[in-house]
Amino acid sequence: MKQIVKLQNVVLQMNQDANFLMYPELMTKGSDKQTPFIYDPEKGCHILRQYTAADFITYYNCLQTGRWTTYTDAANFALNLVVKGRFAVEIYEVYKNSSSTNYNLVLNKVYDAPEKQTVKIDIPHTGKKLVGFKLSSLSDTELYSGWYSAEIDSESIRDVKISLVTTTFKKQEYIKRNIAMLKSQVLCEGSDLKGHLFVHVIDNERALNPEDFDCEDLKIYPNPNVGGAGGFTRGMIEAMELPEKPTHVLLMDDDVMIAAESLMRTYYLLRLLKDEYSRCFLSGAMFDYDIREKQYEDVGYVHKGDASYGPLKPSLDMKLISSVVNNENYFDIEKENSYAGWWYCCIPVVHIEERGLPLPVFVRGDDVEFSLRNNPGFITLNGICIWHVGFAGKFNAAMELYQVHRNSFIIRAVSGICTDVDFFARIKTMFWKEITRFAYNNAELLLDSIEDFMKGPEWLVKLDGEQSLKEHAAKNEKLVPLETFEQYPNAKKDDPYEYKRLSLWSKAWYVLTINGHLLPGFMLRNFPSVIAYDWFFVPGKNFRRKHLIAVNSNDGTGYLRTINRKRCFALIKRYRKVVKNYKKNHEKVEKQYREYASKMTSTEFWKGYLGI
Repeated sequence: MKQIVKLQNVVLQMNQDANFLMYPELMTKGSDKQTPFIYDPEKGCHILRQYTAADFITYYNCLQTGRWTTYTDAANFALNLVVKGRFAVEIYEVYKNSSSTNYNLVLNKVYDAPEKQTVKIDIPHTGKKLVGFKLSSLSDTELYSGWYSAEIDSESIRDVKISLVTTTFKKQEYIKRNIAMLKSQVLCEGSDLKGHLFVHVIDNERALNPEDFDCEDLKIYPNPNVGGAGGFTRGMIEAMELPEKPTHVLLMDDDVMIAAESLMRTYYLLRLLKDEYSRCFLSGAMFDYDIREKQYEDVGYVHKGDASYGPLKPSLDMKLISSVVNNENYFDIEKENSYAGWWYCCIPVVHIEERGLPLPVFVRGDDVEFSLRNNPGFITLNGICIWHVGFAGKFNAAMELYQVHRNSFIIRAVSGICTDVDFFARIKTMFWKEITRFAYNNAELLLDSIEDFMKGPEWLVKLDGEQSLKEHAAKNEKLVPLETFEQYPNAKKDDPYEYKRLSLWSKAWYVLTINGHLLPGFMLRNFPSVIAYDWFFVPGKNFRRKHLIAVNSNDGTGYLRTINRKRCFALIKRYRKVVKNYKKNHEKVEKQYREYASKMTSTEFWKGYLGI
């Protein structure tokens, strides 16, 4: 028996968080690329004045027919509008044959709704991956809501129960805002998710009063600060012990902005999945909180070439329909060692039952390891996304150089993943880079990562992750305002990302002298170069300097680095010792981690670790 089901809502600007008001092009565009609507708060409707057009061919309001027909057996798509007025609807296929975006009109029809009513517009069958619509008012037209629907066999509709887990630490402003949104738009009576979503807020700071927030479908859990890994694991354990066990656990960061529609689309999609996609992780896209139209990542992968982590797709400006179309062209791309980040990741509980809980690595790498251990396959959908805080000035040496690399060794050793990725070679390369740009603390953090990994799993499970993070964060360079460098006016003027070439002879000189560490002082230039504080590495700017000003251009701060031969040679001596020990003993240590794997991912271990 066929049943009509909702696929996604038409997203209207004034129904969203006020923070979206300046980004109408993600939802609806008028002739001047601004919202064409006037909002009537008393009626709760968007009014399109007579002879005005609204373009819904946007990130939020296109229908990804290619994905819906791949992931599900949905057919006979339709657009449904709750509307009053006389208006025309145009439906387009949207695609690319070359570099240009093409629009193919497949329906153009006039509708007359003298009273508020639901108008169903059948979408002609299309072989394209994307369709969208435009609305033109022939009288003042009131638009109340809308959604896309499809037909599907009722026997294939799944009963979905989602446990949302969000872990918070010193991010009360964001978590309180998200809790308020969830209660008012998602957990309320009349919501499609009512009875299908339970929210676990894991409070690693123990700063929230549960009595102020707990309700029928949401609970606060005071928790020790065991990092993201410990917080999410606590949420998984609580989810699995609910009276009615969920079908999925949805992990979400705390310092994010989210629209209710992301959760709605998650539910709509999960309940319709074909069997072959039912075990996949649903990976939400991460958008930049500060550049809100920029999609940074939805699925990531570990790069074999340089052992770094990064997005499968290039970043996309989703206010442009060309980017929305390009996003579909990446739909079928797959990479080895792919993973879903835990800023928004929905996991079928069958994986937890079969392969256990995450590793106790505090932060960084837990999501990568869990994805690669389970190898589930990934599904994505436009509108299932969050806006993440922290892109501007996000480089943190202790996190990126110590925590990430230490955990990379651990996750490979425990699960046997990424065997074709040489994390050790990456550290060796980066060590010499940091030495030659006088970032001695950074080089030390890299060596710390190897040394601590070599201490083995018994050290890891007894480690105070919070204290370890503090100790290594103390090695971060303390940046100060650029105004501090009055004697160096170029600190504010020069571009830290300017590229400067070295001749072949200079390159050899750079390497052989460890960029001047083996030269007498009179052969080095006193006036400093301005370089980037983050990953950007330009030997031509470092060459034969006594000083370098490492600049974070996002917040106008910097750090004056000075060549220090004694520190350099001490680090090189330590480097040789660390490398020797790693080469001699790493296989033995890796075996110890593998033997400890089942214990570290068991519920029994985690309950003791968390003090439950």
